[in-house]
Amino acid sequence: MKISCLLLDDDPLVLELLQAYIAMTDVLEVKAVFTDPLEAHSYLTSHDVQVLFSDVTMPHLSGLDLVRALRQPPLVVLMTSFPQYAMEAFNLDVIDFLLKPISLDRFLRSVSKVVSLIRNSSSSEAEIYDQILRPGSFFIRTDSQFVRLHYREVLYMEALKDFTKINTADGRTHLTLVNLKNLEEQLPTGMFVRTHRSYLVNANHIESISAQEVRVGGHSLPVGQTYRERLTEGVIGRSLIRRQH
Repeated sequence: MKISCLLLDDDPLVLELLQAYIAMTDVLEVKAVFTDPLEAHSYLTSHDVQVLFSDVTMPHLSGLDLVRALRQPPLVVLMTSFPQYAMEAFNLDVIDFLLKPISLDRFLRSVSKVVSLIRNSSSSEAEIYDQILRPGSFFIRTDSQFVRLHYREVLYMEALKDFTKINTADGRTHLTLVNLKNLEEQLPTGMFVRTHRSYLVNANHIESISAQEVRVGGHSLPVGQTYRERLTEGVIGRSLIRRQH
């Protein structure tokens, strides 16, 4: 059974991002979304939700004051760009305190704390973290929408300054305003491998590797000297069939 939650932030873009993150999990269900804390307070006094994800600094009523105003608040995760509110937040027994901009990894670690508490799980938060991320896909933001991509369809990713171009097996490309380094840090370890400072490749699509290039989905991509040894060990590794002596 999914865990019900309410999202509150006066920035619609933050709410869009949170909903995209939540769509990547199988454990949370969004019951209501608000930009006005007074409307959120009214909803919470007449509806049961298990978790409140709330901004701290908002017009009329801060996230901190909202929690204080609730007789029986749900589990609370507070979000803000201002770290000075952390001590006050934890004095209210909030579950977590997220600093904006909120990365997917940090958000999911917060969700793992929530799941552990609500389900009284004996699993560690790290184990729960691995369980809640829906396997096989991830979201990127392109222009004004969020697009789901399946890991298996991605051939390689190419750095374009502050952007990353994602190339898929069906010939499509997607441009997202996330640099390659940040993207790499948020993808499953071992599934994508760096072959060059400008390229990140899906290891499952690699057809061949030489000292100078790697072929993936019919494309020839350069192999940087810095990444050559790590690439051959990480991708070939134990999969290499060796001659028996």
